[in-house]
Amino acid sequence: MVGGWGNPFDQHNMSNRLKERATSGELEFILTTDFQISTSCMWSDVVLPAPTWYEKYDLTATILHPYLQLQQPAIRPLFESRSELWIFRELAKRLNPEFEKHYFPGLDENEAALKVIELLLETGGFETEGITLEMLKKGPVRLHSPAPGDRQIPFYEQVQHRIPFPPPSYPAPLKATAQFLRSGRIEFYKDEDLFLQEGEQLPVHKETFVETEYKANPAAREKYRLRYVTKNSLYRVHSTHSNNTILLELQDNRAKVFLNPGDAGERGITDGDLVQIYNDRGKTRAHVVLDPGCSAGTAIFEEGWWSHYLGGESYNSLTYPWIKPLHEIYFVPGMWSPTTVWNECLVDVRRMDA
Repeated sequence: MVGGWGNPFDQHNMSNRLKERATSGELEFILTTDFQISTSCMWSDVVLPAPTWYEKYDLTATILHPYLQLQQPAIRPLFESRSELWIFRELAKRLNPEFEKHYFPGLDENEAALKVIELLLETGGFETEGITLEMLKKGPVRLHSPAPGDRQIPFYEQVQHRIPFPPPSYPAPLKATAQFLRSGRIEFYKDEDLFLQEGEQLPVHKETFVETEYKANPAAREKYRLRYVTKNSLYRVHSTHSNNTILLELQDNRAKVFLNPGDAGERGITDGDLVQIYNDRGKTRAHVVLDPGCSAGTAIFEEGWWSHYLGGESYNSLTYPWIKPLHEIYFVPGMWSPTTVWNECLVDVRRMDA
């Protein structure tokens, strides 16, 4: 298993299963690259120190905004850290010397990174046409769009120019994603076997937990009466910076779970109590924040905490990777695969001293 940045031994909703497989030896070798000793690093056979964003060149683009941004090193990589490009170039060379030619072997890691970025710009298609490395060095550059003024208008070509659905979805070719909409139009009715079998050929409401928690354990309906929802914190990026002392101080150095005052009162819980959140799969701990804005029947946990802050168990020890059957119809490698419902989870909460 090779990973980096994602911290799956805390963040993944199969974190418990990963730990079981690591303990049993089913995962024979675990390698992690990171710039901090996360939980995943603690479970790894080998940890390769990577630099932060301010110590290397990288190209940043997200689905959240229409800009390309060049990350540029402000300082050299500290101590023994090396960029991921350098790390994987060295690994490739050791696996097979022939692989090294794909990593610009004649250049140092910064020069090689810039060559990779130039190659991405040249081959990025319409969206990156005319965008150069020199432009990015001066600041973020807006990606091109077929809409007037390069505005980001979803389905503009399909509506304005009647181009069939679906629109191109990179990096997969259109031929691979066209199977999602066989009519070439937005589909309200899905005339496909599995949709018909599941009774979802038209939009339909299905009660929560019936096909997940209640099906796995009918007693869960009465035994675990709180919906367990995880949300992002203001003070970290998922689990990154969970050990930052300044950000920990802003969180009072403790994990929090938000409860409706009515639910807390039923369980003899008061504001600030240390509680255990549990179900048949696992348990974790947090301090209670009574919040009238929290819907009755819901426990909201701020995700991202590393296991050692929570008594040794990840907050994802409670979750389960339920897969919606309809997601299994299509598969496009690296882009579309069955997803899991992280928050389809039931728990209960009790005071730690109870």
